[in-house]
Amino acid sequence: MTSRFLLSTVATLAMLAPVASLADGLTNSPVKSITLSSGGLAEIRRTASLDGNGEIRIEVPLDQVNDILKSLVVFDPKGTVKDLSLAGPNPLEETFKSLPFKPDDLASLPKLLTTLKGSKVTIGGKNTGAGTILGVETDKRANGEEAFFLNLLQDDGQIARYELDGSSSVKFDDPAVRAKIASAIGVVGSNVTDTTRNIVVKVDGEGKRAVDFSYVVAAPVWKTAYRVVVENGGKARLQSWAVLENATGEDWKDVHLVLTSSSPVTLTQRLHDLYWKNRDELPVSVDNVGIPKADSGDRARFAKMNEADEPAGGAMMDARAVPRKLSAPIAEAAPAPAMSYAQSAVSSEGDISATFNLNDTYDIRNGDTVSVPIVDKEVSAELVSLYRPDRGDSHPISAVSLENSTGVSLPGGILTVYDDKGGYVGDSNLAGLPSGDTRMSSFALDKKVTVDATSDSDIKTVEIRVVDGVLTTKNITHDDTTYVIHGAADGERTVVIEHPKRDGWEFASPDLKSESATDYRLKVKVGKGETKEVKAVMTHAGAESYQLADLDEADLAQWSSSALDPKIKGKLSELSKAKQDESEMRQQLDRATAEHDALQASQERTRENLKVMPAGSDQQKDYVRKLSEIEKKIDQNEASQSEMRETLAKYTSKVEGIIRTF
Repeated sequence: MTSRFLLSTVATLAMLAPVASLADGLTNSPVKSITLSSGGLAEIRRTASLDGNGEIRIEVPLDQVNDILKSLVVFDPKGTVKDLSLAGPNPLEETFKSLPFKPDDLASLPKLLTTLKGSKVTIGGKNTGAGTILGVETDKRANGEEAFFLNLLQDDGQIARYELDGSSSVKFDDPAVRAKIASAIGVVGSNVTDTTRNIVVKVDGEGKRAVDFSYVVAAPVWKTAYRVVVENGGKARLQSWAVLENATGEDWKDVHLVLTSSSPVTLTQRLHDLYWKNRDELPVSVDNVGIPKADSGDRARFAKMNEADEPAGGAMMDARAVPRKLSAPIAEAAPAPAMSYAQSAVSSEGDISATFNLNDTYDIRNGDTVSVPIVDKEVSAELVSLYRPDRGDSHPISAVSLENSTGVSLPGGILTVYDDKGGYVGDSNLAGLPSGDTRMSSFALDKKVTVDATSDSDIKTVEIRVVDGVLTTKNITHDDTTYVIHGAADGERTVVIEHPKRDGWEFASPDLKSESATDYRLKVKVGKGETKEVKAVMTHAGAESYQLADLDEADLAQWSSSALDPKIKGKLSELSKAKQDESEMRQQLDRATAEHDALQASQERTRENLKVMPAGSDQQKDYVRKLSEIEKKIDQNEASQSEMRETLAKYTSKVEGIIRTF
């Protein structure tokens, strides 16, 4: 049989504790407006009514507390802000630090009584009595069940033993003990759903007044979705819709919305956490002095401890989101199949971002998604077939060229394209479009048009100069590309070719119409079934330098044939002939040197053989004669090499003289 214990006083206080907390949550000041940025933040502005000194109370999700501590601003021209307060990050842990019992002890009457030894109690039930708690004992019954006995010291000094059974109730006589238990139970109950904090801002002021306050918290990034209907006459209807979510943890009621495309630097810091600085422990000096001698030594000094630093502070439209009021009538819809007109936000252009201020107010439930129109304008537009050679495909991409004449920069987003008949033709990625700029957005492959590209390159030397023995050439590199466009068989096309840019290269084409940061854009009209050629010429001027002394006769002959200046041409030709003579003589000298080495090797072998021949023999005489012939050839070779070296020196001197006199 399981024993049940009744703690009536504690239970009653625990039931009363959450009531005050629930009441505090009802004092939330209403949300007045919300500004959502592309940086993933929401600036929430609320308003509260105060009369004289007062308090502003809001209940917020726990994950927003750090942001509120960082960013809350109060707008009260007739008052001053005193402070902001809220429960700490771990109220359960902080509460039980000063209590003799732990949260688990509250679930067991014997455990709770054991932790509160020395407290005076009154026992009710089958066994009644009163006294000071000495402890709780556990005994085994005959049937094996546990029995709990409370030992009390009575006022007359006797110790009494009371069994705690299912009928037992215990009342702590000291109201302070009862209050601590009730407070602990309230904190435990709140900790079960510890997901919010009540924030209280104290404001001192005079008179009845409306006080606004705002703070910035994390929010889902709002997205942009565009619709464009391309019309005849170089025009298009462009609609921009914002897709946003309410993830603030509460419903929005009659809230004014502002959207901004800014991308601010966003930081967060755990200001609500507790930080403790580690301190070095200074040990207590406990010296065994012994028997000191008189006047022998100074007293020891203790180092001061450093003060502790404070911790661093440092996307579908939801029908449930309904506009509350309309500030302007919706424009009449154009005749079918034209796209219906939509309400537009009041837009403004800032230094670094665009802002879209929605005219109406909205009701959006927490967790819901809503899509609202922010731009509806007629802009200049053109359907083109866009060809890029680096795609590796002979077919161009159908694209729409949009000029942003809305007067405000448009954030990037997905673009859905319709033709002039209202039919869907594709999707595209529209990059951020500054006011007045033009973008091309590709949306489909145009298989009816084919573009073939061929390239031809050549290098031409246009100038040769020689200064201080250095030959410098100026070269022009031509890279000619021919695009052959085979038009569609069923209609006219405007074809735009994006020819890639190259650093340091110049570009020329009669069909050049514009350029982007990375490409030149060539634009031509291609009629039905027509074939057209588009020429693109890129040129690059470069220079190369060579030491004349390092060039051989073939290089000099080549540069001589390329030189335009007759004087330089003649000098290079003369130098080429001198280099050739020098080279040939060097080759002759190299051959003579090799022949000399071979003769010396033969001479050495003959001498070694002569040593082993019998004296006076015919063999000895033959080797003597052979050795004499070899030595004669060596003398002739050395004389010839001497002449060659003299001639080579003359040729080298001639080469150096020509280089010096260039």
